[in-house]
Amino acid sequence: MQWQDIVISVAQLIAVFSLMPSIFSDDKPALATCAMDFVLVSIIASCLLSLGLWFSAATAYGIALAWLVLLIQKYKIDHPKTK
Repeated sequence: MQWQDIVISVAQLIAVFSLMPSIFSDDKPALATCAMDFVLVSIIASCLLSLGLWFSAATAYGIALAWLVLLIQKYKIDHPKTK
């Protein structure tokens, strides 16, 4: 395991935990922000995976998942179902 993989993983793990308050709060980032961050972090995660930085890729996918959760939450707030 490369030391860079550990450093990047720890930093990204902190980033995942920093998104938790937004996930559990009523206040959400803008829909476009959630969508763009989800896409960009997913691309970065795929690049890390291709470099063999397995833990970094896993934590980056964790960040992407957190942004996806926020994206879904914000979409449901902005587009409530009407019956």
